[in-house]
Amino acid sequence: MSVLLLTGFEPFGGEKVNPSFEAARRLDGYKKGDLVVRALELPVSWEQVPPMLEQALGEHSLSFVLSVGQAGNRAKMAVERIGINICFGKDNYDVSRNGERIVAEAPDGYFSSFPICDLAEAINKTGVPAYVSDSAGTYLCNYTLFLLEHLIRQRRLPITAGFIHIPYLPEQTTDKPQQLLPSMSLDTVVTGLRAAIDHLSDILQRRCPN
Repeated sequence: MSVLLLTGFEPFGGEKVNPSFEAARRLDGYKKGDLVVRALELPVSWEQVPPMLEQALGEHSLSFVLSVGQAGNRAKMAVERIGINICFGKDNYDVSRNGERIVAEAPDGYFSSFPICDLAEAINKTGVPAYVSDSAGTYLCNYTLFLLEHLIRQRRLPITAGFIHIPYLPEQTTDKPQQLLPSMSLDTVVTGLRAAIDHLSDILQRRCPN
């Protein structure tokens, strides 16, 4: 079977949970057609993410990599269009980046190789709100998307990749000072991600019909 690597992150920013990996964990082993999901937890670390991605891209018979991250200000699932060549912020391990390029000689950005509009539509059809986003930020989520697309192109791998941001879980909003902070239940997130995975499975089936 072909493999879809589904990555999520460890908690960060003082949170006790990160819904991105909680959702990925629930979908680990999920099968649709000839596609099976394998989940991987990424550290919120500028230094640890690159070797982990490099290793993961070489370990499996990958067709897809779908990375997921938390964005507490988002009200919907956000299918990211582009990763830009910049990194900024302090990670979980007190390592800071200050706006430098991720890869010095690489382009200013890479577009996701996923059919982003189709994925957003597939998620919306399940009743889970989703949209195409034009900014993945400058933190580890953008970093991961950019690195994935860079490594895939540099190695000329037959893999397509993309990134989806998801809102807070409802329980993450209870200690926040803001009123009406958007959130989404873990079950809803899983439903949306499963719809995206099913759509990618259908693409794989069209590429390699029995």
